[in-house]
Amino acid sequence: MRVFTRPGSVLTALMAWCCLLPGAATAGSLEISPVSVNLIAGQNAKVIEIRNRGDSAAAIQIRAFAWSQSGDADILASTQDIIVSPPIFTIPAGASQTIRLLLRGKGGTGERSYRLLLDEVPPTNTQRNQVGIALRISMPVIAAAVAPPSRSLRWRARRGPDNQVLLSAANLGNVYDKVHAIAVTLPDGSHPKIVSSGENPYLLADAQRQWVVHAGTPPATLQLSVTTQAGASEHVLIVDP
Repeated sequence: MRVFTRPGSVLTALMAWCCLLPGAATAGSLEISPVSVNLIAGQNAKVIEIRNRGDSAAAIQIRAFAWSQSGDADILASTQDIIVSPPIFTIPAGASQTIRLLLRGKGGTGERSYRLLLDEVPPTNTQRNQVGIALRISMPVIAAAVAPPSRSLRWRARRGPDNQVLLSAANLGNVYDKVHAIAVTLPDGSHPKIVSSGENPYLLADAQRQWVVHAGTPPATLQLSVTTQAGASEHVLIVDP
């Protein structure tokens, strides 16, 4: 679970991009199960359990957003596709709250992707020179495609500025994928540093992500070893000018 601070806010916000894995996750004093919502084709309802393991009450607001990707950026847009009940609530210390999600509409043949933002509202602090801490958790919600799942990543390498190599992956399938690990081997056997401009490893259907390979002088070819949601694979790529 990755966290970052949100600049320009009176409150310090922590965002956790939860993995698309079953089970429960603990964020601060809140325990959430499951950590992601996966709806099979035809399913339109799901239940989330949130338990407050802290020693004080926690006020929570939940909002649903449509989730898309543009380059390395994750785009969240307001949506009416998901109904959250209740959207605002307070969990006493040691208690739990059941959240019900309802997905509206049948959608198309492709996979639909959303995110739930759970914001903990910090208590009012009457003492001066103290900053409240707010927790934000971002949970993925994936509604499966009606069509049979098709997984296909197309990898490409090309020369970039400052003698860098730009490595990109385009998801040509109709379901999301997730890039767990990437390694590049140059013709001389060396393994250059790879940097991603985005923190989120997910690659939604029809989306594209990019990595920067610090290879010194760009080679004519490189060997790519990658592990994704679909498994491990090897690729020999020609570096385009």
